Amino acid sequence: MTPRKERKYGPLRLDFQNARKVDFAIVIPAKNQQDQSLYLGIYCEERLFNFTGLEGKWKEWEIPVNVHEAKIVADACNQI
Repeated sequence: MTPRKERKYGPLRLDFQNARKVDFAIVIPAKNQQDQSLYLGIYCEERLFNFTGLEGKWKEWEIPVNVHEAKIVADACNQI
């Protein structure tokens, strides 16, 4: 099954069509409410979530902290 190109999760729009596996994680291009580009990282084995800030640097791996992050992790790990 090919994922739809763009999906909305709360304030984020994710480009699942251009998601890719990098080492142990899935990296998904995204845009925030202000239409600024960022990346999300999903580590399926541990069900962890990460993202780049506006400066393009990765934050720390964390457990999802809200329903949108939890849904992103579930969808990415089950569909990519």
